[in-house]
Amino acid sequence: MAIGYLTIQAKTAHDALPLGGASIRILNAQGSSIYELTTDENGETQSIPLEAPDKSFSLSPYYSGIPYTSYSVLVRAPGFNSLYVSDIPIYDGERAVLPISLIPMQEKQRSPIQGEIYVGAPAVSLTGPRAQQGPSDMPEPYVLRQVVIPDPITVHLGPPASAAANVQVSFPDYVKNVASSEIYPTWPAAALTANIYAIITFALNRVYTEWYPSQQFRVFSPRHQNVSQNPQF
Repeated sequence: MAIGYLTIQAKTAHDALPLGGASIRILNAQGSSIYELTTDENGETQSIPLEAPDKSFSLSPYYSGIPYTSYSVLVRAPGFNSLYVSDIPIYDGERAVLPISLIPMQEKQRSPIQGEIYVGAPAVSLTGPRAQQGPSDMPEPYVLRQVVIPDPITVHLGPPASAAANVQVSFPDYVKNVASSEIYPTWPAAALTANIYAIITFALNRVYTEWYPSQQFRVFSPRHQNVSQNPQF
């Protein structure tokens, strides 16, 4: 087995304040604890080495397996609700940064509530046909007079017509998180650059053509869910 790396960054107050002294537990796919750490005054852990498959698997178009190893992280801190993040992909030679935002407990809350986030597989590892959502007779999109870069961009955490929550993230964070939800960080630099350009182009096209309002939806929805919750590589 090769080695990849994971760093956890814990913050609070809408990511404005680093959260030092948070307890971090890293678990393997079997649920066994393999590391127990504490964040420093900057809210960060050291870079933790974790086993991962050889990088060559993620570079082969003929490999049908999973070219990464999944881990989970449990974060606790006194006076805060805890958070469990599962299925974090770790790649050979790459450092994943997992941002964690903890919410303070309510004044009358007796015990912390544990939130859960599922990261899951990048889109490139998914196989089979993808379902097309929405009817085919939607109206044509309206084109704006100039290109608009949405910053922040509103992200709908689900299919466009669903009742999922809307969140706002900065445009650079949107691009970083969608990229780490779509492609393998072990790819050559030219492949990473081409895919990132495609992500930016896709998002700006949807805004420039006002595609979502034309579909009677009021949000700019990304191609992938949970974009603000994925580790950034």
